[in-house]
Amino acid sequence: MAGAGYKLFNTGDVLTAAQVNTYLNEQTVMVFASSAARTSALSGVLAEGMMSYLQDTNSVEVYNGSSWVNVGNAGDITEVQAGVGISIASGTGPIPVITNSSTDLITTAGDILYGTAADTVARLGIGTAGQVLKVNSGATAPEWGAAAGAGGGMTLLNSGGTSLSGAATTVSFTSTGYVNLHIQVLGVKTAADTNGYTVRINGDTAANYSTMRSNIYDTGPTWDPNNSIGATSISIRSPLGTSSDYYKLGQMVMDIYSPNDTSQHFFNWSCVGSNTTLTNPWYMFNSLGIYDASAAISSLTFTTGSTFTAGTVYVYGVK
Repeated sequence: MAGAGYKLFNTGDVLTAAQVNTYLNEQTVMVFASSAARTSALSGVLAEGMMSYLQDTNSVEVYNGSSWVNVGNAGDITEVQAGVGISIASGTGPIPVITNSSTDLITTAGDILYGTAADTVARLGIGTAGQVLKVNSGATAPEWGAAAGAGGGMTLLNSGGTSLSGAATTVSFTSTGYVNLHIQVLGVKTAADTNGYTVRINGDTAANYSTMRSNIYDTGPTWDPNNSIGATSISIRSPLGTSSDYYKLGQMVMDIYSPNDTSQHFFNWSCVGSNTTLTNPWYMFNSLGIYDASAAISSLTFTTGSTFTAGTVYVYGVK
């Protein structure tokens, strides 16, 4: 029977019918016209391991004990063809070489491939830290851009804040993509009691600043309105000094609206401060104003009549 293995016949051995069937018939590749002819011929003698060749399908099959299993059809694959992003060398053999040709577009870690038309791809280079993948304004391709804030979220634009020092400190930033700027100036101290410090937008020293201010002191609800039209800076009334007699505090918050508009910019600010006089050891100021210049805002410069000895500026972009 098939599967009997190999038998070595010696001179003078008697070849029996069983040996002919087992070693010669059942353990060879038998040729049949079709599977039907094979079934008829092998009825009752099927054994696991038998092999046959079918002439109508040009196929070689082996019997696994329960069914015939194809082990190779001549001409099953006549050619390997390339699709989008694939290249083929020696497509008809004997051994085709398949290559992912779209990887040739990749030049940098993080690159992304996207479709520009039917069967056409292009490369989108990796974005910068913090950017997200978005659809461009024409809705034709992906692009990298700033993440959209949810619910008016804020992003710190001068990482870690900027310390005030010397007579002037400039804080530069990129306000593109934000609807407002929110500025916090915390813990300001100066080397001498002065009339506070000033803020200039984009370093502008021209007469482009107009404000309307109200003051209130510790002595009671006495308001002292002050108006400034065409000033050369925004005056922040927060005089501070070095004396230890009083708690020296300089806190200011400012909001600048539509920083990317190339027209007038509206702003407001509020501050609290203290000085060394017994009359007014603390006070609060509130102001509304207009910066009348046609430029997007990219920096703020803080100046004082003496020098800054403390203080930190934080500039936030507001979505």
